Amino acid sequence: MLGCKNGAQVSRYERRRHMPPLRTALAFQAALDTPLSELYAGTYESVAKQVAVRGQSLTVKLQTGSPQRGKNLIAYKLQWLAEHCIPQALRKN
Repeated sequence: MLGCKNGAQVSRYERRRHMPPLRTALAFQAALDTPLSELYAGTYESVAKQVAVRGQSLTVKLQTGSPQRGKNLIAYKLQWLAEHCIPQALRKN
């Protein structure tokens, strides 16, 4: 069902000993009708935090830098980052 060669491989994924390849993870999602962010909640939270930190870093870089080209896109990029990458709690401060 998941496309794995044997049950031991599936067991390792279920016990979180190994991270499955993307296609297998998507097969888990389809088979269990549960989003990957719920199936791998701990990993998802860790990755989401890293993305938020990178988004904040990019925001600072865009705000303090003086680009040679693409100046007209900076406001658009900052708006997109504010809407998508910066956690809600930070927006209120």
